[in-house]
Amino acid sequence: MNLPDGLLPASLLWLFNLALLLLLGVAAWRAPWRLFLAVGSRQHLFLAACLLLVLLWGMRAEVGPGLSIHFLGMAAFSLMFGWPLALLGGAIVMAGYTFLGQAGWTAFGVNTLITAAIPALVAHAALVFSRRHMAPNFFVYIFIPGFFGAALGVLVSVLLGAALLVLAGVYDAVHLWHDYLPYLPLVMLPEAVLNGMILTALVVIKPDWVATFDDEIYIRNR
Repeated sequence: MNLPDGLLPASLLWLFNLALLLLLGVAAWRAPWRLFLAVGSRQHLFLAACLLLVLLWGMRAEVGPGLSIHFLGMAAFSLMFGWPLALLGGAIVMAGYTFLGQAGWTAFGVNTLITAAIPALVAHAALVFSRRHMAPNFFVYIFIPGFFGAALGVLVSVLLGAALLVLAGVYDAVHLWHDYLPYLPLVMLPEAVLNGMILTALVVIKPDWVATFDDEIYIRNR
């Protein structure tokens, strides 16, 4: 979601800004900062991923004010760095995206929560589910949190964003049902494939770049 300023009531936008601030505080507290302090640290990888996401989010199709379609990439981001750093990185990406004039600063909170935080947390939830209820397997890791986690993240993000716009009286539910939501399946599959391909390439070539992947668990201890 890339809402401009003024589309939602100001009081609601500031409530989302406060919610984002609290969530980012939790993320900063829980973030694995050791990834940036260890030998072979990942600051450059993290910043490069943020830059690539700014470019990825910029390739979008506009359906209407506040309604756009673009890849998110947050599932792979979340699995590479863990959900706390993914949330902080998503806020950085949204700040860059907003600085380029693609969204409103007052709507920064709601845009970041729906576009970055929700997909990242959904991917993390899929990872936790796979670890608790499924065998530790390479393909389970790729397909559950990577593939299906990415698709589910888009689904939840779009549906919550659409519900918010309807409840705020910005759009009619019938309009979104006919003119926006039909594009959802066309976004979910490419998003899942994109994140799945990125994770597959990384765990094969550079598994140490993926913080949530442990080859001792997913490959050697089968």
